[in-house]
Amino acid sequence: MKKLFLFILFTGFLVVSKAQYFQTGQDPAYLKWRQINTKNFQIIFPDYYETQAQKLAVVMEKVYLVGGKTLNYKPKKISIILHTQTVKSNGLVAWAPKRVELYTIPHQGIYAQNWVEQLAIHEFRHVVQIDKVNSELPKILKAIFGEQGTALFFGVYVPWWFIEGDAVVIETALSNSGRGRFPSFLMEHKALAVEKGNYKYDKAYNDSYKNYVPDHYQLGYYMVGATRERYGAELWNSVLDRVGKKPLSLNPLNKVLKQKTGLNKVQLYDSIFEDLRNKWIEEDKTFRPVNFEVISPVNNTYSSYRYNHWLNDTTLVTFKTALNETPSFVKINLNGNEKRIITPGIIFNESVNCRGEWLVWSEQIADARWEHSGKSLINLLNVENKHNLSFFPEFTAFAPSISPDFNSIAVVESNFSNDFFLSVYQVPNGKLLNRFQTEHNNYLFSPEWLNEKEIAVIVLLPQGKRIAKLNLESKQFEILLDKDYGELKNLRIINRSIYFVGSHSGKDALYRFDLVNKTVFQVYEPRFGLESPAFSSDGKSLVLSDYTSDGFRLIKIQQNNLNEEEITNLPKQKYLLAESLAKQESGVLDFTNTDTSQYQSGKYRKVAHLFNFHSWAPAAVDEVSYEITPGLSVMSQNKLGTAHLNLGYEWNTTEKTGNFFGKYSYKGWYPIFDFDINTGRNASEFAVIERTKNSFGEIVKQDTVFKRFTWVNTNVGADVRIPFNFSRGKYSRLLQPEVKYEYTWYKHNSSTPDGFFEGNFQSFTYRLYFQQFLRRSAQDVYPNFGFVLDGIYRHTPTGNTDLGMLRLAQTTIYFPGFKPNHGIRIYASSQNKNNTGGVGFSEAIRYPRGWGKINTNQMVSLASDYKFPVFYPEWSVGGLVYLKRVNASIFADYGHLNGNIYKNGEVTGIFKTNISSYGIELTGDANFLRFYAPVEIGFRSSYLPETKNIYLDFLFSINFKSL
Repeated sequence: MKKLFLFILFTGFLVVSKAQYFQTGQDPAYLKWRQINTKNFQIIFPDYYETQAQKLAVVMEKVYLVGGKTLNYKPKKISIILHTQTVKSNGLVAWAPKRVELYTIPHQGIYAQNWVEQLAIHEFRHVVQIDKVNSELPKILKAIFGEQGTALFFGVYVPWWFIEGDAVVIETALSNSGRGRFPSFLMEHKALAVEKGNYKYDKAYNDSYKNYVPDHYQLGYYMVGATRERYGAELWNSVLDRVGKKPLSLNPLNKVLKQKTGLNKVQLYDSIFEDLRNKWIEEDKTFRPVNFEVISPVNNTYSSYRYNHWLNDTTLVTFKTALNETPSFVKINLNGNEKRIITPGIIFNESVNCRGEWLVWSEQIADARWEHSGKSLINLLNVENKHNLSFFPEFTAFAPSISPDFNSIAVVESNFSNDFFLSVYQVPNGKLLNRFQTEHNNYLFSPEWLNEKEIAVIVLLPQGKRIAKLNLESKQFEILLDKDYGELKNLRIINRSIYFVGSHSGKDALYRFDLVNKTVFQVYEPRFGLESPAFSSDGKSLVLSDYTSDGFRLIKIQQNNLNEEEITNLPKQKYLLAESLAKQESGVLDFTNTDTSQYQSGKYRKVAHLFNFHSWAPAAVDEVSYEITPGLSVMSQNKLGTAHLNLGYEWNTTEKTGNFFGKYSYKGWYPIFDFDINTGRNASEFAVIERTKNSFGEIVKQDTVFKRFTWVNTNVGADVRIPFNFSRGKYSRLLQPEVKYEYTWYKHNSSTPDGFFEGNFQSFTYRLYFQQFLRRSAQDVYPNFGFVLDGIYRHTPTGNTDLGMLRLAQTTIYFPGFKPNHGIRIYASSQNKNNTGGVGFSEAIRYPRGWGKINTNQMVSLASDYKFPVFYPEWSVGGLVYLKRVNASIFADYGHLNGNIYKNGEVTGIFKTNISSYGIELTGDANFLRFYAPVEIGFRSSYLPETKNIYLDFLFSINFKSL
């Protein structure tokens, strides 16, 4: 049992180390930073964001008073870093070093609350969760590990569904909105339960390649919320108490659940979702569908069609996403035939619009260097003649809408200071024609042209989302529909009516607002949820994206089959779980009155904050490779994520020697600078013939023995590189030039043989690396297309030892296989090397699998792989392993080698030889011990024709991208 626990702890350390040591990127170097220090928070922000940062300071202190009530904890002071220029809208809490990072630009999918307020409530709850565990941990563990110890035990014992589900519960309970009142958030589990039944716990938690699985936010909301409703809010407080107080116990979460509920987490999941399923089935019995026709084709995997538009009377344009395909715009005719139009880049949420033959969308463009910067690109495509236009708007732009005369594009914009606009740009040159901001800087959604001069739009007010109208000439902004119909989106203008998707009934349903009579009608309520309504040109046919457990399908309804019902005194649907959870908290937070004059700000000097020592360990931890070896280490990472330091001592158990090491990386300038030093003893052995003589001096015994020797090795390196991100459209691209300098010094000890190298050598390495990959679907084993080009040159222009020269050119190319989601990978490389003495550069080229490396002058290497998914077993063995997918790869490798033949240290000839191997790799994608990060594990069998030998290799890797 102790061995099992140590394995759990070690595996958890690997997973959590990645989750906590990771840095999210850097902000542009030219930014000047300021800080606000309140009683409980340090807020670090760009200098132009002063007003918004002051508001956030007040908001955070208000959240602090109540955000930890049901976990019975108020956390210690923590830093909050504001990223104001990203194309992402997100937030996170990390530990080691501990900080909160907020991405401040809102997106079109937010619920009816200010975006920064949403982030404040949700992310603060994460701070409460982890700091509570930290406060309960034994002091000896924190003294040994530092902040990474807290991250370790929190990550090992607390499942992702609790971490995110508890935060969703709080964002719902402390507001009038939240995802617990968001029908599109709630419908996926309902559709799954009613149509297919609930998944087993391991599949529901650890995902699937075969089927779509609602994420841990949705799973967690039901798990945490329903448990609180049944057993009280204090239960999860008890769980975190035990995690902190009993960090060496095997499963503290299950222990508390058993005590409080009589169920472990799997049994609790089964009980909660069986109750929900029975409830949802009963509700489903009341659904009365109208006549409709399914016009999307039947797909073998989960697929969704959204952002619909009638191209003509028989053909639609829609955006398709699927588990086995990259997202793309497609044409679908009424017979269900589908044809791909174009594969776009990463589209902002709710940012596609159509008119006539023109399709327009806004996609994310990453900054070439700074991860926390970027811009949006407006793309227009004529679907019929494939004519393409694009332009960059001034600010981050969402929800583009084409004007009736096709000469203008209206967009919702946000600048870096969170000023929100409705802007109009000219087509095709992208000239700004008009810009409007509401009196109170309200955020806007889903603009749609009423006519050439007026635009309908959804506006976010303190009391919720409302439908409004803007006159571009008079700048008059008028609320058209000042009643609460829940979440609103997808405005469509038909004749003298505005159609919209609203959640008044508790589902995302279709409504119509009559502009003349000012009345609202419910047009169609779906079984689970709908979006993206599209009317034919004559208004007689309606197409909707209708949600099912297999994704959003397209249904067509004739106008005469719609049973409109006027909304008069029909009460708004209540979300019973959300209301129950709200009663357990302190009430809805009021952010309407925020006095921003109570805090002073000051400069935040980057130079003064280069070091932030956060963790240490009785082990040598490599933050880059995430290898853990015996030794000692101490780690520093500054709060802006630009400077990293790792110092320590590493013990080599094989050689029984130790080395001191230091690694420093600075990423705050356009180039990245890396420095490292390593010094200590190394060891090896050499063969000695020992002879035993008798009294006459005759040799009576002769043995070959190996004698151990050591030497002192000091290595100093400096590296400069620039990772250019040129990703755009359907391709991700990286170009990285790099120059590296290395100094190595060998010093003899008393045991070092005389013939062993002594002295120093210096080397320079120049590298140019480029990669381009087509975006992958969830089921693809390789990109369907992509390539890597890599060139390396090494030499020793200085120093007293000449290592010669090494040139390497290598490429990897990816092609689609013969069936969907299969992939072909081809590798080709050529290496030239010369040594002027006994010491030279080691091999950098890839060798055929199964072969060891030898010293060559010249080598050509080729390799090919055909990889494919074999099947999706989804086998679960208790809580030990969950096997999601089995992959196979057939490979063949070849190498041609040319090198020197040495005798007594002299070159006596040249050898030329061919080596090859072929075989199979069989791997499984699995989750061990219910850790969220999946593992690919398996073996490789290689046959070497030249030696007629078979070699087996163990394969293992962890996919940290899922965290």
